[in-house]
Amino acid sequence: MIAFSFRQLEYFVAAAEHGSISAAARARHVSQPSVSQAVAQLEVVLGETLFRRQVSRGLELTPAGQRLLGRARDILALAAGLATEGAGEAARGLSGQLSLTCFQDLGAYYAPRLLAGFRRLHPHVAVTLFEADLAMVHRALTAGKAELALTYDLGFDQRIPRWILARLEPYALLPAGHALAGQPSVSLKDLAGERLILEDIAQTREYFLSLFWAHGLRPQLHQYTQTFEMQRGLVAHGYGVALSCTRPAGDHSYDGRPIVCLPLREAVAPQRVVLARSPAMRPSPVAEAFIQWACEAGHAEPA
Repeated sequence: MIAFSFRQLEYFVAAAEHGSISAAARARHVSQPSVSQAVAQLEVVLGETLFRRQVSRGLELTPAGQRLLGRARDILALAAGLATEGAGEAARGLSGQLSLTCFQDLGAYYAPRLLAGFRRLHPHVAVTLFEADLAMVHRALTAGKAELALTYDLGFDQRIPRWILARLEPYALLPAGHALAGQPSVSLKDLAGERLILEDIAQTREYFLSLFWAHGLRPQLHQYTQTFEMQRGLVAHGYGVALSCTRPAGDHSYDGRPIVCLPLREAVAPQRVVLARSPAMRPSPVAEAFIQWACEAGHAEPA
């Protein structure tokens, strides 16, 4: 006799992915006690603690929880596939849940196209989509809370499977009236003497500063922001200059002020945008299908 239900596994997976009982309940449109009770019952049946409850960081999977997460995803994907087999030929196909985490500055450029294309091929797959900073994306991927991550190729263990989505050249952002704005390109040496506006994200900040360091330059004036949009707005209004790899269509700030975008004069390595797979568990059939489709559709290539 099976001592647990698909619903309990579903709520457990939701809690693992969202990192909290309340967020899992909202995502599944049920009450918090329903999710909490399902997790508690699983822990009793399995005789193992699945989560560590931390006040500052919410739920964190234990080793037993990480092992169960991969198996639970497989079981739920198989069950979803069986459920569609009797629904007629048109309704058949891949079913299940895909968990994708995106770096907040990149997600809007790549995720919509990828997810929309995959949905046309596999309409029965449901997607849990998270946007976060680089550190949280890495934690979610390495802990198995997300099966796939869309992010910059920064700070990854080389053994983590990755597929390249794009190679982005760093460029400079200048106010329209800046003295350097009329040039075809700009030097890092010239930018080093300006107020440099940086996103206050550790790996992002260090990457752009490293471009200066590699040429023996030490920018002295910094202004930190929390978002890419604020960074662009400050540049547009003449508060300073910036570096970026992502470039929205239309070189304007949110309030319509123009921004001048120039290539760097120095040779710098491009930044890779990648789709990375969690090393914490065996990939689910849905995750494997997503990667295969991205490669076959020409969106991704092996790193």
